[in-house]
Amino acid sequence: MIAIPIKIKKETCFLSTLFGKAKYFALINNNTVEIVKNEQTSGKAVADWLKSKNVNILITSNIKEKPFESLLKHNIKTYFARDEKIDINKILLQYADGELPILDHDLFQIIFKKHSFKKNINSDKIAGEFHF
Repeated sequence: MIAIPIKIKKETCFLSTLFGKAKYFALINNNTVEIVKNEQTSGKAVADWLKSKNVNILITSNIKEKPFESLLKHNIKTYFARDEKIDINKILLQYADGELPILDHDLFQIIFKKHSFKKNINSDKIAGEFHF
């Protein structure tokens, strides 16, 4: 199952720039989308909750280190959606086409540490700089 943090409770919605504090998550399984409210209070709690929902793939544009480590422990693959203003249908197409880079420790450090991932970071610049 794929999870994507989203801003509002609609199937045609945009990626949320938040992870732990995202209001909702789109859960996609066998071409079915379920929108669920996030009632967790921390990124780590969200990672645990996603695991309890049988999520094995997360697509996000922002995440902190502790939740990322929790996702790794739960064997949830995390993909980096470079564009913050993107609807979930486009994200899923990019995922299906293999266009989203998977986050490992090294890429996480490059994206979220080196650049101190600010909300307005130019993701195209990162993409060009790091060739994904």
